[in-house]
Order: sequence, then structure tokens, then C-alpha cells
Amino acid sequence: MIHGDIKPQNVLVFKDTTGKTTVKVADFGYSTLAVSEMGKVFLPKSRPWNAPEHHHGEFTVSEAKKTDVYFFGMLCLWVLYGNRLSDILPVTTEVVTESDSFATPFSSPTLLERLKVEDQVVHIAYQLTLTTSDLSDGQKACLNQFFSSTVCHSPENRASDIGTLMGLFSQEQ
Repeated sequence: MIHGDIKPQNVLVFKDTTGKTTVKVADFGYSTLAVSEMGKVFLPKSRPWNAPEHHHGEFTVSEAKKTDVYFFGMLCLWVLYGNRLSDILPVTTEVVTESDSFATPFSSPTLLERLKVEDQVVHIAYQLTLTTSDLSDGQKACLNQFFSSTVCHSPENRASDIGTLMGLFSQEQ
């Protein structure tokens, strides 16, 4: 299945009846249940979460799966490190304004979009993971592998689907 629009606005987080935190993905308006890798699908362009290779045409099923992987990696980066992005960014001559922050990604152009164009997202994720003190070395290694398999610029280097990535987190660290 291809969701096609994984982003913070499409993730619901709540406490269930037992008090356990539950996370559910919503808005399946662009989702596709692919029966063949030869099929074609259309995907929305949800800035800044979309993959760098996004265009307004058709995607093959395998290309669409890799865009979902990128969407998911960007979502995880935002959930884990959104409040720390400005701490790790390289110093630039540009002034980063409040509207350019990670928490408000819809200004034009956004910081995340510039990082994508400059192929810096994996590097920034690595730096953020490296500087997180409450993670073990094994957890840091898993996160770095996860981000290098999800938010890499080139789709050829991206994992083929989200399911294969979940194995990284099933091992005890």
C-alpha cells in the first residue's frame, strides 16, 4: 500500500482507553493499493515533506513507495528533532527567521526544502543523532542507518518500503 501523503497533519496521537499512547495514520485520500509494480500513481506535493524527486506527473509503484519512505523519514526527523534543528545547522550568511523554523515548515522556501535541495538532510539527521545524549551508541547507529535509508536525496539509495525499515528498531539496543 502506498499512502502518498505522510506528514504530521496526517498522524493522530492519542491515549487509548487503557491510557496507552496510540499513533494512527489518517487521510488515505491519495493512498493506492498496488497490485502490480507496473502500475502508475499520482501523488500530492506536500511541501516540505515530499521527496526531492517529486514531480506533478505519474510515478511507478516502486517510485511511489520510495517517496512514502522519504515522507516517513522526514516525519520521524521532525518528531524526534524538530525543536533542535536550529541548534545544529551550519552557520550561513542568511538570517533564519521565525517563519523559517522546523516547527513551521510551510513558509516559502522553507529551511527543510533548502536542506533537500542542498542534499543536507541526512547530514543534519546524523548530527542531531550524534549530539543526542540520552541514546546508546547502538540506538544512534540504528537511527543513523534509518535516516540514511529514508531521507537520502537519491531514491536509488532509499529503502524500498517502510516495512523493511522497522526491523532496525525491533532489535534491542
